[in-house]
Amino acid sequence: MTRSTTIRLSKILIIIIAIILIVGYAIWRSENYAKGPQINIFSPINGSATTSSTISIIGQAERVNSLSLNGKAISTDEAGNFTEKIILFSGINIITLEAKDRFQRGTKEQLKIVGL
Repeated sequence: MTRSTTIRLSKILIIIIAIILIVGYAIWRSENYAKGPQINIFSPINGSATTSSTISIIGQAERVNSLSLNGKAISTDEAGNFTEKIILFSGINIITLEAKDRFQRGTKEQLKIVGL
């Protein structure tokens, strides 16, 4: 191999590595946006029963711009954690959490809690 061929191959290799790094970085940065919004409910457990007239809904919302509980907007802290207290009635209570991200993609989680 001549010196000019080695230099040319080195330049091509550097360009290929730079392209791979740029594409990899772009994929890594856009991964969260591609996933869409997510709601994780920690408490109460779906299908549980309680004798209490109130219950706290505790969870975390990821990648959301808006979050609502039974149609009422609720807020989260910087990490996406939320806690909301609601009134329960006798019988089956259906609790709906809805979230939307900045691209207006949405997700919904429902809990069924039995009030005794």
